[in-house]
Amino acid sequence: MKPLYFYNGEVYKILRNIPVSYFFNKEGQLIRELLHGWKEYLDADHVLKTDSHFLFCETIKEPEWVEIL
Repeated sequence: MKPLYFYNGEVYKILRNIPVSYFFNKEGQLIRELLHGWKEYLDADHVLKTDSHFLFCETIKEPEWVEIL
């Protein structure tokens, strides 16, 4: 079972978390192509960043309720 992450009123299913250091080169610059590649590979629709990790997530949509008469 994948863990859930609650942020700004949204719920995300964490597909994978990877340390931020993995995505920076020796000069301290973010390697955006690598980040984007992981996002596509994991089929994530959202990436969140904590102090130590990037969280590759799938947004859990709120259900739409239909009134039954």
